[in-house]
Amino acid sequence: MPRSTSDVYSILRRRIILGEFLPGTQLKEAALALELNVSRTPVRHAFKSLLDDGLVSAEPNRGVFVAPWADQDNDEVFDLRIMVESHAAGLAAERRQPEHLAKLQGLNAEMSRLIEDRPDGYLDGIQTCNRNFHWAILQASGSPRLMKFAESLLTVHRVIGAFYYYTPEQLQSSLHDHVSITGAIERGNAKLARALVEAHIGETWQRLKESRLSLPASEDAAEASGVLSHLAKVT
Repeated sequence: MPRSTSDVYSILRRRIILGEFLPGTQLKEAALALELNVSRTPVRHAFKSLLDDGLVSAEPNRGVFVAPWADQDNDEVFDLRIMVESHAAGLAAERRQPEHLAKLQGLNAEMSRLIEDRPDGYLDGIQTCNRNFHWAILQASGSPRLMKFAESLLTVHRVIGAFYYYTPEQLQSSLHDHVSITGAIERGNAKLARALVEAHIGETWQRLKESRLSLPASEDAAEASGVLSHLAKVT
């Protein structure tokens, strides 16, 4: 079935974010159009949107390539995420509503189930839970400006696939962080909520940098190499 420009954009963006298209990979318009069963026009338009996002670069007479990212780039994004999301957590603790707490607790329960049961595609599910958890905190902050700014960070932040390189112990540790953050928000402890989110995001970046030096370092990391090559084909 033909896909719209927005569908093609979403598919390509997801592949870049999840790491199937690594930095420096050339994105070939004709090949992608054939694979996605569309004309070249929506692919071309999707490239323009990805260029606006900073996810790709266009080189004259060469084509479109996944934009390279250095540790310095990710350091900057993680620093900004820490500032924005820790502030959001403090506001969430002050402005919490029952529906916000229910959302956070539900995501923690689902993440726990995925870690314990490890069903097919569980790493993808964990990643979705994680993304939704952080977004739920932003929603609970009640600040549209914070949400808009955070969304721009997450758009260009292409290391959100960190869970694909976690060990089982690290997955449990991340879940524990989420439960602790939820507890601080539930108790209205803004200072603790801010501190926990700051430590959690900082540790995530440190783990990712370490995992990239030793990849593949675990069974999950080895599995990820296969998962990443197929995930983006699911639309």
